[in-house]
Amino acid sequence: MTETMTSKRRVRRYSSLGNLALFLAPALLVIALLRVWPVMQGVGIAFTRWDGIRPPVFNGIDNFTRMLSDPILLTALGNTGKILILAPIWILVPLLLAAAIQDRIPGASAFKIAYVLPVLVSPAVIGVLFVIILGPDGPLNTALRSIGLGFLANNWTVDTDLVMWIVAGMVIWSSFGLGVLLFTAALASVDESLYEAARIDGATWLQRFWYVTVPSVRGVLEYWTVMVVIMAFSSAIVLGYAFSQGGPGYASTTVDLFIYNQAFRYGAPGYATAVGITLFLLIGVLLVTFLQLTRRRGDAQFDDSGTPL
Repeated sequence: MTETMTSKRRVRRYSSLGNLALFLAPALLVIALLRVWPVMQGVGIAFTRWDGIRPPVFNGIDNFTRMLSDPILLTALGNTGKILILAPIWILVPLLLAAAIQDRIPGASAFKIAYVLPVLVSPAVIGVLFVIILGPDGPLNTALRSIGLGFLANNWTVDTDLVMWIVAGMVIWSSFGLGVLLFTAALASVDESLYEAARIDGATWLQRFWYVTVPSVRGVLEYWTVMVVIMAFSSAIVLGYAFSQGGPGYASTTVDLFIYNQAFRYGAPGYATAVGITLFLLIGVLLVTFLQLTRRRGDAQFDDSGTPL
């Protein structure tokens, strides 16, 4: 009797798995065709010398060794590193603004619209807009001259020392409103009694922010940090191209723009794919390291019984 019931359970389990596989098969097939297969093809292309027209020729790891001595790629990595250096601002400023808005400051709704609006504008439009603003006779230089600060006027778009920092600022300005929106939504679900208790204990605004706000939105903070790292490596291409075409020289060429140029301008999609795969692995290592560190730090804040330390 027991063996019969066990057999029936196994039959039901296999039947359920079969039905599940049947329902998931169309979606999995689409994912395999549109995602998995192109990735597999890309891995294969990374080990070839290919101009996109003639048949690819296998060249082993030449594309990967070439990266180690490519000065343009190293410059592009340094430029992307400038965006990453500003990541703490990119992460914390949206949280600070969301916390200020949550405190019902006057004109909070107008602030929300102002911060989110750049997210809705095309990056190409933002790039062209900054070209106009920062041009030799643009509004910024005109304003500086009108208030007697003409000595500060500059041709910002061709200043090799500043152009990449301008592009980094554009990337952050155009996307940090999304962070404000995410943190505002997260803070709306925080129990107000936590803030009230902190006020009664005499906590200042910064203390409430650090000891109540930050722990309460830890999950969203981690998510936004992951998004920031990904955007730092992938969101500058349109803004940088529209603003300065990666120049002057390679002063504002980022890794994503470098990959685009190699694949579509210089006829080296094999090399571009190798760089893209390496970049993907680099982003993966950074994100895994970050998540491991934050998980250990979060676990260290509780004792063995689960009580906060």
